[in-house]
Amino acid sequence: MEFMGDKDKVYDSILPASEYYPELALSEFQSLFHFLSNETEESLLQQVRVARIMTHRELLAAMSPFESLNELSLAQFGDIDTAATLYKQAVFSLAADFIISNQISSDTTKDAAERQEALTQKAEHCSVQYRRAIDLLINAHETYRIEVI
Repeated sequence: MEFMGDKDKVYDSILPASEYYPELALSEFQSLFHFLSNETEESLLQQVRVARIMTHRELLAAMSPFESLNELSLAQFGDIDTAATLYKQAVFSLAADFIISNQISSDTTKDAAERQEALTQKAEHCSVQYRRAIDLLINAHETYRIEVI
């Protein structure tokens, strides 16, 4: 296994910008998530694609009054950077949650118990980060408190 964020193997795949949303570079995902994984570039890209689709579906109603994510950002936060930052946080956190959850399901040996606990905590953290980013994008402030029990 290698670190996904290993600087010697930076993936160059990009999900292109869409009508509302900015492009997403797999290298940026790698730079943010430095956990062990044996995922290929193609499998990482697939997880980011699925996370992006799910994020777009959640933001559909919030985006409908706006022409772009920048416009939503200006209306909600008074700048054009905040919404793009939260959007990337949401997509990348959800993708990381998928990848970590996959690692947990394949790590079933007795010796892996401590590793599974650490991975479970990381997955829960990513899930909370996703939910917080979506909440902020939709409501411009956190509307509820998320706790992992």
